[in-house]
Amino acid sequence: MISTFFKKTGIALLAALSLFGVAQAEEAAKPKVLLVASSYGVAGDPKKPGMEFDEYAMAYHLLSPQLQLELASPKGGKVEVGEYNKTKSYNAAVLTHPDAMALLTNSKKLSDVKAQDYQAVLVLGGKGAMFDLAEHLPLQQLLSEMAAQQKVIAAVCHGPAALLHVKNADGSLLLQGKKVAGFSNQEETMFAKEMLPLYPFLLQDAVTKAGALYQQTGPMLPLVVQDGTLITGQNPYSTPALVDAILAQLQLSTAPRQPYPDEQAVSIIQQFLAGQPIPAQLDEKLVDIPLLAIWGYYYLQFAKADSDRQHAVQVMELVSGSFTDPQFLMALAQGQLQLGNTSRAVELAKAVLKQQPDSKAAQELLSKVKA
Repeated sequence: MISTFFKKTGIALLAALSLFGVAQAEEAAKPKVLLVASSYGVAGDPKKPGMEFDEYAMAYHLLSPQLQLELASPKGGKVEVGEYNKTKSYNAAVLTHPDAMALLTNSKKLSDVKAQDYQAVLVLGGKGAMFDLAEHLPLQQLLSEMAAQQKVIAAVCHGPAALLHVKNADGSLLLQGKKVAGFSNQEETMFAKEMLPLYPFLLQDAVTKAGALYQQTGPMLPLVVQDGTLITGQNPYSTPALVDAILAQLQLSTAPRQPYPDEQAVSIIQQFLAGQPIPAQLDEKLVDIPLLAIWGYYYLQFAKADSDRQHAVQVMELVSGSFTDPQFLMALAQGQLQLGNTSRAVELAKAVLKQQPDSKAAQELLSKVKA
């Protein structure tokens, strides 16, 4: 009986080992892609920002099923990240994924990786990239060799800072004459104003100075630009489309999926600005309502023309029934008043007073209208 038990156990063990070997072989057969992150970040120090976790999470979530992923940084070891929303679906998925988190705590040192080991590289953004990636010589060498080998070179948000000083084999700058996207000056002013005195340069200006044909769209709206094997994205919301472009360049298909709620929100804004029809009602489970509200709020603050102000107000009105933060409603009231929509401005100001009876802004608006 004991002999039979050991035989059965041995067969089961061999079967398990065989399946494990098949899984390892399948993983090894996947193309290998290197993710690159900044080492500049210091936990808890807003003046020492790190990597954009959203970009890492989206990239890992969408690339890992078909690719082997490794992560490298200038110093190696733990990669610090900036503040992020842990409840976003892609962030939540990566936070519970041991392999994904292991890469963040034990990144490779860039000076130790070799171009021939990878089919593509993706330089992730986050404000930290502005401080250490552009001047990091091992990264410049790695990217130069990958360009010479016709490998895919991708970068998103502030990640294109890594490309500024990369040279081709003939000594010319990699970016010379190339179409490139990256975090715009307008986005810096709107969403990272506190960093402007600290940055060594502005990415849009530096990319243009390097000879690139800089491309951009509206603030925090997705844009991916491809020029040969060079693929760049303007901001974090460009990451899913950039991943699709990487997969296509590697001749891999993208799996059908439900767009992320924030991805859906910026898509709706783009449709609206392009004059295309948008849903009359928005499903809060499928669309990031707060993102729509925040986009409209900031776009309104920086609007210079009535057309821009009108667009911001219309986007804000899309979500005003479900996003009722007093500051948001008051900004919308001011916008409506500037556009001459007095009755709506009054209605919104009164809604604010119901939440905050001592709101001076709402009281002043009503007094101004009455006068």
